[in-house]
Amino acid sequence: MSWLSRFSLAQRALVGLVSIVALLFGAIAIPQLKQQLLPSIELPMVSVLAPYQGASPDVVEKQVVEPIEAMLKGVDGITGITSTASEGNALIMATFDYGDSGTKQLVADVQQAVNRARVRLPADVDPQVVAGSTDDIPTVILAVTSEKDQQALADQLEKSVVPVLSDIEGVGQVSVDGVQELQVTVTPDDAKLAAAGLDGAALAQGLQAGGAAVPAGSFDEAGKNRTVRVGNGFTSLAQVEDLRLSPGPGRPAVRLGDVATVKQEPAKAVSITRTNGKPSLALVLTMDKDGSAVAISDAVKDKLPELRSTLGSGADLTVVSDQGPAVAKSISSLTTEGMLGLLFAVIVILVFLASLRSTLVTAVSIPLSVVLALIVLWTRDLSLNMLTLGALTIAIGRVVDDSIVVLENIKRHLGYGEEREAAIIAAVREVAGAVTSSTLTTVAVFLPIGLTGGMIGELFGSFSLTVTAALLASLLVSLTVVPVLSYWFLSAPKGITAGDAESAAKVRREAEEKESRSRLQRAYVRVLGFATRRRLTSVAIAVVVLLGTLGMTPMLKTNFF
Repeated sequence: MSWLSRFSLAQRALVGLVSIVALLFGAIAIPQLKQQLLPSIELPMVSVLAPYQGASPDVVEKQVVEPIEAMLKGVDGITGITSTASEGNALIMATFDYGDSGTKQLVADVQQAVNRARVRLPADVDPQVVAGSTDDIPTVILAVTSEKDQQALADQLEKSVVPVLSDIEGVGQVSVDGVQELQVTVTPDDAKLAAAGLDGAALAQGLQAGGAAVPAGSFDEAGKNRTVRVGNGFTSLAQVEDLRLSPGPGRPAVRLGDVATVKQEPAKAVSITRTNGKPSLALVLTMDKDGSAVAISDAVKDKLPELRSTLGSGADLTVVSDQGPAVAKSISSLTTEGMLGLLFAVIVILVFLASLRSTLVTAVSIPLSVVLALIVLWTRDLSLNMLTLGALTIAIGRVVDDSIVVLENIKRHLGYGEEREAAIIAAVREVAGAVTSSTLTTVAVFLPIGLTGGMIGELFGSFSLTVTAALLASLLVSLTVVPVLSYWFLSAPKGITAGDAESAAKVRREAEEKESRSRLQRAYVRVLGFATRRRLTSVAIAVVVLLGTLGMTPMLKTNFF
């Protein structure tokens, strides 16, 4: 890999320009990175929801579950089907493998299979296909309390608040939860129905026909064709009560209100929302695939005063859940740790190399390597989340290692009095193999994590890619940028005459003597001497440490999170 250094030294201006362009490009691309709590993971499951009001579990199973299951079995890629039939509802879940490249196509195939099954389903069953992902986790949840009744408040939210929140960039869906819907209940009087010559089936058919719009042909007017529709949906209780039911030929029509009781009442509550002990409604915001939790959170906070004024006095709008602050705090913590890591690395390098210029050259590798890794995330349309931030935190402590090894060897060769370019090339040639192999070994540990299948591959794929990108970027920087900066900022000791071999040899002897007298080298030589003289003892100590570590393994707790 030393050829990279030779090329870099021959094209010093190009390397410097590319480094500056990379930093500028990073300054533009990094703010565009999505900021989320978790990476986007498509769950390997498609659910089919099919409500069938009033039906028993046995009826739901025979008339809804079995027809849908029969169609789903013919979809390629599905590995399992699980169904649940309960009173008034059917839930069919089709599973497939994680990371299936044709996930979108598979969901579309499931939708087509369900559409084919509709001809075998009861008329009032409308199955819905739902595919989930981590993006469906609510980004922001707002609680709304008001002196108005819930139905009026829900209508106001749907008309004035939901459209405003839906217009925020990155918001995928805004829903109002906790609303107790109203329903019209028709309770027939069996005696009056019988006296009128009617039954329950005739009553149901009359309601169905009376509340439906029926096409009644078309006509031409002023050169345009217009359609005619007869009937409309019910808009009041009086319309339902005044519905005329025909018992048959020769008998007069009967008013529905005379044979049944019609009343409006709250439907059975599906969800209940309370805030600070008071009934409330919830506004749930989920982001789309390209959304950023932090950006959505900030936009919602900016719109809260406007939304509160829209709702009027007596209403209160409260944020009860928000991913934004947690993600922003994680990014802030990473920035702080990165700056502290850079500071401590600079201090350690300054102590051991005793050169301000050498320290500055090495310190460049941390921000440049991290910026290159973030650019890779941006090109792959990945987000800053808990896993990628954790990967960057791990990588920050490792990216400076390669540059330190290369720079220290360059400084040593320059201290021997060698000519600058020759010293840099020789120094890099000596350590390029070791630096490359050590970095690739670490990459070989992290990269396979992202190549595994199942939940692990989906969850830690971005983590693996981030660490790998940062490590490879640090290797590239150490073999290209560090030699160029060393050429510009480091120099051989004074007192050496060009072409004077005797003075160069003298300087080399003095440098080697100084190295042998250093405290660190003398301490290490003693340890090395002990290990080589007492080889069995050294191996025994290593084995004891290994066995002790393995023995403590059962004491570790294991959890998913």
